[in-house]
Formats: sequence, structure tokens, C-alpha cells
Amino acid sequence: MAASPLERVPVPPGSEGAARLLQALAEALTGSGPAIAPVPTVSATVSNDYVASILRALHIDAGLPLESPEVALVVATSGSTGEPRGVLHSAATLTALDGAVHARGARPQWVLALPVTSMGGINVLVRSLAAGRDPIVVPSIGGAGPFTPQAFAAAVESARRRHDDVRVSLVPAQVTRLLSDEAGTRALLGCSQILVGGASLRPSLRDVATSLGVRLISTYGATETAGGCVFDGVPLPGVSVEVDAQTGTLIVGGPSVALGYRAEPDLTRAAFGPRGFLTSDIGRIESDGRVMVIGRADDVVSISGVNVSIGAVDQVLADHPDIDAAAAVVVTDPRQEPALHAFVVVRDGARRAPDDARESVEQILGRAARPLMHQVDALPHLPNGKVDRRLLIEWAATGQEDR
Repeated sequence: MAASPLERVPVPPGSEGAARLLQALAEALTGSGPAIAPVPTVSATVSNDYVASILRALHIDAGLPLESPEVALVVATSGSTGEPRGVLHSAATLTALDGAVHARGARPQWVLALPVTSMGGINVLVRSLAAGRDPIVVPSIGGAGPFTPQAFAAAVESARRRHDDVRVSLVPAQVTRLLSDEAGTRALLGCSQILVGGASLRPSLRDVATSLGVRLISTYGATETAGGCVFDGVPLPGVSVEVDAQTGTLIVGGPSVALGYRAEPDLTRAAFGPRGFLTSDIGRIESDGRVMVIGRADDVVSISGVNVSIGAVDQVLADHPDIDAAAAVVVTDPRQEPALHAFVVVRDGARRAPDDARESVEQILGRAARPLMHQVDALPHLPNGKVDRRLLIEWAATGQEDR
């Protein structure tokens, strides 16, 4: 069988991996090099199992031809709740929104704080290439080290020495860490654009940022849409968002929508169509045209005959004043009713925080949403910064938490 034309690019943690992928991506986008598939390398923070799941999604070693000669990049979805899928992107889909993000011909200096094996980090590389400026890399990316306000501040300072228009993409957990630190807050104030994606931006976190003078832009999108294509509820130029009448889920259209999934023709036909990409996100379009994401279609579980939104439980817990971070999961067993579990990171000195937070969930969402509580030192995260909910389900099912 002929070898696959897709080239695997091993991406070690830190600046070395970012530089390696930046060069390969530049060649793939111009057509001077082959289509590429970034794969994280096994490290202290990236497990063998995680890398194996990425390889299964990308089908690099299966000898399968690429679905289209237009493919420049195959990137895996997060796999935070299920098996990752390989998403096919062309140079055109990856670069389609550069002009909208870099309005009025801007050539900003980007700071890279997200892993480059995920869409968020890849977007920073693509936009850095469009701007003609190599990104300033936060040394911790990809699990090379802990993300600290001091390291982020140093990266922003270095970026500002190059250019006065400094931009960055972050996930909410990083924003929370930075806003709790004076140096981190000053660094954010030194950025002209702060995109926040990968998870919903809680109103309470935005309020804290606003009170400190930090302007956050909440982004919505998916790996299948080349990342965030809706900024603060407003689709970028050329992007369309509508609600599917049958499912209530959002359909995202426009030039950044991917070509489909790697080696998944049936799934591609189901998810990609003339109107765009059919997401799993339930939403609505407000009267002013803004997109409101309510939750995921697979985010609702029936407990005691009552539909409970896991995302809503997450938000109530995370908004509790004594909780630093929270994530809810459902453990299913065909022999009994689904069980809702919540893992929380409690702020120092807050002794009754888990019980109080549990009572808050019941008061706001009803008794069926009352979760079993687990206090942990930290939530587990995938290399792309998303909470590893599959691991949380395993912890809940076995009664063992990695403290």
C-alpha cells in the first residue's frame, strides 16, 4: 500500500515545538511543503494514551490518501469528552479570517500561550505568518512548565519591545490566573487584543477583568471552523451562524469551515453541508443578531426525569465565591440512574465551600442538579488547556481522585 502523503510533525513542549511547527506550517500554506499533521510528543504532561488517540484520529500511518489535494493541515479535535477526530483544513480555510482579525491592515505582534497542536495555538502561528512576525512564545506551552504570570509578563514585555500592537489568545483558566496576580494583570493591560476561547467565558470573570481595566473578547468556534469565528457574539465578516430548526443546534458557515474529517466519510456528510458545519452547540440568535450559545446538545442528562445541563452546573459552581475552578461530569451505569459528580478546587481557607456550592446548585437549578462533590487540588487538563472530562469520569466511577 502506498505511503500516506500526510507528514507527521512531532511537536515537543515549549518553544522548540512551536518553531518546528511554524516552519512546517509556512511551507504547507504556500504549497512548497507537504500537508502536515502536528502530533504532541510524550512528556511529563502528555501521556502515551493521549498521543495514541491523536494518531488514531489523524490516520497518519494507515497509508490512506488525503481526501483532497487542497488539504494543508490535519489537526485533531480536543478529545475532552470523546475520541478525537482529524479535521481537514486547506490553506484557504486556515487563512480566511486573517483579514477580519487583522482589520485595517494591522501587522500585530502575537504572543503564543496555547499549545500548537490545538486550533488555538495553530491560529496564532497562522496569524503570525500573516503579520510577518514570529510569535513570542510563553515558555510553558505544551506542558513544558507551569503557566505563570511572571513568564507571561516577560513574554508580553518582549513583544512590546518589538511592536506596540500586542495580541494574545488565552483560555479562561489562564485569564483567571493572570487576573489574580499584579504582574499578570499589568501584562494583560499591555495587550491590545485578548481573545479568550476553548471554554465559555463566565460573566463573573469578565466582570473582574473589566473592573481592572482589562478588555476581554470572548470567541466562539471549533476546530472545524478554524477556531474562533464569532467575537463577543458577533460573527466575523463572511461568517454566518443560524439555528437548525430540527435540532436547535448552531450551524456555522463561511470560508473558514473545514473540508471534513479524516477517514470519516459518513461523519463528514452528517456534519458538513451546504449551510456549513453542524455543531453540537445549542444556541439562539438574539434580536440584535448576536449569537448566544446556551450549551451542548450532549450536555443535558435526565436525572429523576428532570433534564439537567452539565454546563449550567459548571457555571453555578465556578461562580461561587469560594471556588477557584469546577467541572461537572456524569457517570452512567445501565443498572442505575445517571449520577452527577462535580470536582472543585477550593480557595484557601474556605472550609464549607463544597457544601455551600452544592446547596447553591440546588437552589438555582433544582434538586436533580445537586451533584456529588469532590474536592481536588487541581482539575486535570489536556495539553490543549481543556479540562480532561474523560479522566474526571474515571475518577468519579472509581472513587479515586488524583490529588
